[in-house]
Amino acid sequence: KKVISLTRLIMANEDENPRSEAASLSTAAPAEDYTNIGSSINSKSNFASDILPLPDLNICIIVVGTHGDVVPFISLALALKGLGHRVRIATHMTHRKKVLASELEFFPIAGDPKQLSEWMVETGGTVLGELDKPNLIPKKTKMIKEIFRSTWPAVKDTDPIDIDAQPFHADAVIANPPSAGHIHVCEALAIPLHIMFPQPWYYGTKEFPHPMAGLSFQKEISRGINARSYLIFEKLLWMSIGPSINQWRKETLKLPTVRGIASEATDTIVMAKIPFSAMWSPAFVPKP
Repeated sequence: KKVISLTRLIMANEDENPRSEAASLSTAAPAEDYTNIGSSINSKSNFASDILPLPDLNICIIVVGTHGDVVPFISLALALKGLGHRVRIATHMTHRKKVLASELEFFPIAGDPKQLSEWMVETGGTVLGELDKPNLIPKKTKMIKEIFRSTWPAVKDTDPIDIDAQPFHADAVIANPPSAGHIHVCEALAIPLHIMFPQPWYYGTKEFPHPMAGLSFQKEISRGINARSYLIFEKLLWMSIGPSINQWRKETLKLPTVRGIASEATDTIVMAKIPFSAMWSPAFVPKP
């Protein structure tokens, strides 16, 4: 089943060459003012709707992370809701109050954002840092597995906490990279996926390395390996959670398994040309 581009359906800003060095790192609202996301969407001409009226969609936004990760997606969700779509934010229980206070639907996913943040501090947020603290790896891997497994009910089940909640079945998904299960649940439902994040991910660029690679940001030192660091990170991650993802795909999602650590397993986002929006202003970091 093919994962379809969500960009042309909602935001009409897909990069026509997603494998290029620029890698679609240009579609976000200014990082310093996420409240402008709504006006940005509403002000853009949606060429898709000029051809065919866009139906109201059930959109699930899956966000893994702390308060700072969730807030920008709340602004995006409100903008989409203002366009007539039904929007659910699937994130950690600790963010439930914030999401509901914004008059948005909520669904709980696994994971403890406080613990994830503490692990990032302990390891310096790099693969090498994690290797220096091997005792943390089993605990973190366990939580990552719980997170990606919880993305399946997030896109199709009723909120288990709200007794008045209405049935929900996603027509499209927006997710950040740490949710991990995004592309798999979209494949299972044959619905569009759009990935957004305030850091570069998946689509490599020579301008700077993967944020978790631990490489120098001095261009003259690491420019030659920056682009390769993105795929290398995905391969390392797949070695850790790949077997569990394949088991989940086969037993829960009823999908075929993905083979080994070959490119089709680790580079699925790029191969499927899933749109990626970088959530920062070019005034903060120039487009690479």
